[in-house]
Amino acid sequence: MKPFLILAIILLSSGSLLAGDRGVTLTVTVTNISGVKSDLLIGIYDSEKAFTKKPLPYSPKIDLNSEDVVTAEIMGLSPGKYAIVVIQDLNENGKLDKTPFGLPKEPLAFSVVHEIPKGKPEFEACSFEVGAKDLKMTIALVVK
Repeated sequence: MKPFLILAIILLSSGSLLAGDRGVTLTVTVTNISGVKSDLLIGIYDSEKAFTKKPLPYSPKIDLNSEDVVTAEIMGLSPGKYAIVVIQDLNENGKLDKTPFGLPKEPLAFSVVHEIPKGKPEFEACSFEVGAKDLKMTIALVVK
């Protein structure tokens, strides 16, 4: 009986902890969308090592059917440092296409950085802090 009671207490307390700690919701609004048929890739990164290479698994991909402003909610973020890369994937191949000189061929934007730099920006330059409260961010795509 005692082992069952201990197990029941552990399960009930862990369930209430999980219900009370759903993480932070980040609402990302993307503006300056050009063209109609394409995908919008919103990559969320939590380290310099992963930045622009491996987005977090819950990074949204949105099918675009109009030039309207798009809003995406990313739920369950833990407090910490993050950076976002937004790509309007015009040919829907799942990646940013570049010229032979390494310049982007598709609309692109980074969190915090408002101009597309020559070369890839550093994670630190694009990063922002997620604390205990929900966060809203607007990112305007840059068409080159």
